[in-house]
Amino acid sequence: MSPSNNEDTQLRAIFQSLVRNTSAAGPTALPLESVEQSFSDSDSGYEEGTLSNASVTSSIYAFEQENGRTYHSYKADKKYVIPNDEAGRERMDIHYHSLRYAMRDKLFYAPIEHPISVFDVGTGTGIWAMDVADAYPGAQVLGIDLSPIQPTWVAPNLEFQVFDLEEPWDMPERFDLVHSREMNGFSIKRWPKFFEQAFVSLRPGGWVECQEFDLNISSDDNTIPENSAAIRWQNLWEKGVQQGGMTGRCYPAKMAEQMRGAGFINITVLPFKMPIGPWAKDPMLRQSGLCTVVGLLDGVFGLSVRVYTQFLGWSVEELEALLVQVRQEWKSKRIHCYFPIYVAYGQKPP
Repeated sequence: MSPSNNEDTQLRAIFQSLVRNTSAAGPTALPLESVEQSFSDSDSGYEEGTLSNASVTSSIYAFEQENGRTYHSYKADKKYVIPNDEAGRERMDIHYHSLRYAMRDKLFYAPIEHPISVFDVGTGTGIWAMDVADAYPGAQVLGIDLSPIQPTWVAPNLEFQVFDLEEPWDMPERFDLVHSREMNGFSIKRWPKFFEQAFVSLRPGGWVECQEFDLNISSDDNTIPENSAAIRWQNLWEKGVQQGGMTGRCYPAKMAEQMRGAGFINITVLPFKMPIGPWAKDPMLRQSGLCTVVGLLDGVFGLSVRVYTQFLGWSVEELEALLVQVRQEWKSKRIHCYFPIYVAYGQKPP
């Protein structure tokens, strides 16, 4: 086994041994402290036809094949850049835990004690919706996504539908909470329209919450090297998705302004940090960083290949050569970097 593969195995073994046992706290806006590490350099209450959703037909499950990965086939004109195959779903779930640790083990921050109706927009594997349905058994939870990759055996208060979130929702005043996470760069091209539809779909006094990842690798102790391969990778990825009309960047002030423009009040934006690697001294952030690096080491090719080959004109071989350097940086004990995370929520006037 090569040293690199041995390091990857060590990281995954540590990740698999984790147990969530730390207490909740607040956002992480202060500089992160590092600590020495031991590794090397799904019955629902929704009516049928609530959404103009796709029928469960063979075409929905006839996923596109490309560069050895599969992608959704529903709305094939919408080139979603993230694979929905088994490896892609595993990465999504690992990243979910990474974000949840970074957010101090909270499902949402909007001040709702007992939600009755929850809408998860862009549900992915459905893991957040399943956790909400379990945590709030009195709530009806609906999750939508372009890919039918969610479990079929789920809690009776949970339903999944295949639906394009950028189509009209047509569900006036139905929900207490409209939730989205990590839609930047992947799904939402028109954020103002998203907030307008969320506003209409919420009951008076309901909340919208967006938990967004900012593709802006950062460091509080200036340990990111000059000519960083990871920085080059993220900048090229951003250039590619911009050609598809999206962005991986999250601008919290702009998001708050778009919420305000749709009619929301009591808008709050909370900053968090999601470390890359288990270097943070804070126990929960250390677990977040471990999940992040495991998900990235295994998943960065899937995150990148459609963007680089279709939008940037790279060959798979050129991409792989860059990713060798990127992975080495992410495994380094000397580099203390993280992704900024922003949780923005606002209320429809009561």
